[in-house]
Amino acid sequence: MWNGPNHYLHSVEITKCDKLTYLFSEITARTLVHLQFLEIWNCYSLEHLIGDAENMDEIDVSNMKDQSSLFLPKLEVVKIGGCENLKYLCLSQGLPYLESIDIEDCPRLIQIFNMEKNKDGLGLQNHCWPKLKTLRIVRCAIFSCLIAQAPLFERLVLDDVGNSYQLCNIDFPVLNKDCIVVGNHEEVFQIQGGYSFSRIKELNLRNLFEVRIIWNDFAQVVTLENLTTLVLRDCKKLRYIFSHTMACSLSHLVDLCILRCDEIEQLILANDQVSSSSSNGDTGVQPISFPNLTNIHVKNCGNLKSLFPFGSIHVLPKLERLCLKKNSKLEQVFKLEDKLEVVAEKEMKFDKLLNLSLEELPGLVHFCPKEYCFVLSALMKLKVRNCPKLTTGFFIDSQKFVHCKIKTPQLVDQDAIEESATISNAIFDESIDWSRFWYSKSQLPHIA
Repeated sequence: MWNGPNHYLHSVEITKCDKLTYLFSEITARTLVHLQFLEIWNCYSLEHLIGDAENMDEIDVSNMKDQSSLFLPKLEVVKIGGCENLKYLCLSQGLPYLESIDIEDCPRLIQIFNMEKNKDGLGLQNHCWPKLKTLRIVRCAIFSCLIAQAPLFERLVLDDVGNSYQLCNIDFPVLNKDCIVVGNHEEVFQIQGGYSFSRIKELNLRNLFEVRIIWNDFAQVVTLENLTTLVLRDCKKLRYIFSHTMACSLSHLVDLCILRCDEIEQLILANDQVSSSSSNGDTGVQPISFPNLTNIHVKNCGNLKSLFPFGSIHVLPKLERLCLKKNSKLEQVFKLEDKLEVVAEKEMKFDKLLNLSLEELPGLVHFCPKEYCFVLSALMKLKVRNCPKLTTGFFIDSQKFVHCKIKTPQLVDQDAIEESATISNAIFDESIDWSRFWYSKSQLPHIA
């Protein structure tokens, strides 16, 4: 497309140029000192951005001190999708203005930058992106492992990235700074210092089959006060997500979605489960708070036994949707671990909960702990199906508020049942499909 110098180009957008094999010659690439935006879609034959990329070992940018001699030094945004033959971007490692990398559906993509080799001969990249906020790599199955230091990082989306078996045994060097590991490795975030990744807002991981933990070091004070969205799908070896200390900082979490994570046993690691080597000397137990958590969706997590410690129920004031489905070992939604640590409130309110779905949970015994009652004053839709061990009953009062408490015949207003011969779901039936609207398939027993 270009063979000579171009000092003035600011933006490049290319779509459906099927015969294009590369964009710039090496000479051109070195003169694009003002290029800020690069967007490429559905260029099937594209293999490299830079024409000399096949001779990458001869292109040495690591020792370049003059910023003008780097490839695309002012680049801010990279978006590439649907380039099935793209192998390398071959950009400079030093990109001080880079804010966003978004790459999807590039199944042959191996690397982004000039690549160094580790002792096994595999590509191992370690880069510092001082302004990077977004990194999204989706369906790039052979992408080489990349280590990034990004102090302003806000959004990470990894989906089917680096699932080559070779990447599982990479021996990472000890790093002096916090970093993100992109590839099929046991850890996603390498944490060496405190208050790391405090700016991150969205974390979305899918098909990372070797990931066992997300945050590697619970010894440090890791705060996630800006995290709003957490989505984990098909992370088959992941066993837990947060330490107790980290969970206490989730004050802005809005959406929580966990799907098909077979080995997850609990979302929050209790204080006494953190190894002594990770102890930071803080023995005080801080309350877990989810003041903005609005949507919870957990499905097909076969080892999950409980969702939250009971104390966190006091601070779910904005919960609107709770959907739990096909979690075969789930026994309790809110786990009552130590009654002495729980404020003895007999009645607890969910004033914002609109939709509650409990489906195909063969091990579920308690939705709410014994001796407690949940009042769901705003509930619009309730679905309970295939929960044969569930001891929690759902009732409706004269104000049309739904109540949840232990099933006992004494709780039911017998006169109300006799007056309503059309009730389709008695108190001990396991299936409920209730709606506040007139077309509801089920009716709830009345509470006295």
